[in-house]
Amino acid sequence: MISRLDNTPTPVLAGPVLAPLQAHAMPMALAGLAVAAAAGAFIWFAATQPSTVENLVPATFADLGEGVVTVVDSNNRAAVAAAIATLRLPPAQRGEIERDVLARDRKIAWIVLTDSIDPDGDTVAVESGGIVQHVVLSKAWVPVAVPLVGAPIGITAVRDGGGGGVTVALGTRTGPITLRIMIPGEHIEVAAP
Repeated sequence: MISRLDNTPTPVLAGPVLAPLQAHAMPMALAGLAVAAAAGAFIWFAATQPSTVENLVPATFADLGEGVVTVVDSNNRAAVAAAIATLRLPPAQRGEIERDVLARDRKIAWIVLTDSIDPDGDTVAVESGGIVQHVVLSKAWVPVAVPLVGAPIGITAVRDGGGGGVTVALGTRTGPITLRIMIPGEHIEVAAP
């Protein structure tokens, strides 16, 4: 306190302080209810989905067929859509292939590739149904959707990543099948079902 000349004390005020924001209970409660409702809906939705949703794109050996080509069930619209979505084609061409597959005028399948030795950037071209898709191989699975037209699926070595040849393995239910080491430009054919 500071005294004035007439000896009456004058209070000294503290400096300015920001006041804390007041939390309004109602908006916070509504936000909490919204989060709880969304979480409940997610849990319910996830629990009601068939277990095949996880297997639309092959991820394990159990998801594959006996051979190197796994045909997509044309009765499973979600599986067909998942395969079609991976094709690197204009939307109109993807739509045409999807209509043909759903009408059972054409088949679509998966072929799974990996680098059989060292993931050094080897690249192959997968050719089927007039479509060529370039794939950089790795130790991870690389599922490639291929339209089937009755002709074999072609695999052409495009780039040898680190020397020693292009090393490719194809996935099957019983395990990988290692192809012979190829040099860029070499071509092999895989029988389609």
